[in-house]
Amino acid sequence: MAINQQSAQPLSAQIEDDLRRRITSGEVQVGEKLPSLRSLAEDYGVAELTVHVAVKKLQHEGVLTSVSGRGTFVNAKPVDTADGEASELQAIRDELRELRLRVEAVEQAQSEAGR
Repeated sequence: MAINQQSAQPLSAQIEDDLRRRITSGEVQVGEKLPSLRSLAEDYGVAELTVHVAVKKLQHEGVLTSVSGRGTFVNAKPVDTADGEASELQAIRDELRELRLRVEAVEQAQSEAGR
């Protein structure tokens, strides 16, 4: 849980990356409760707000979920950004291919109707 105070990368981003790494590696399991923000802040040697920013980002990604009065839990393993972007790009390509085929079919129908 080493955080580099002199790094150009914001502390919250370093914590986010470390939590993501810990979840991906299995050090923290899906369904497991995270320590409190106060405890994580002490472990990382930062303010609670800094940890809160990192946790909120992971919540937004769907990796973590908070249950009022119970704590924050690991909801899912993080998606590898490269894999996620590659699959998203492939989905866009597939949709573009489908749209191209539809346009060609419409143009073909219009051409045949005009004859």
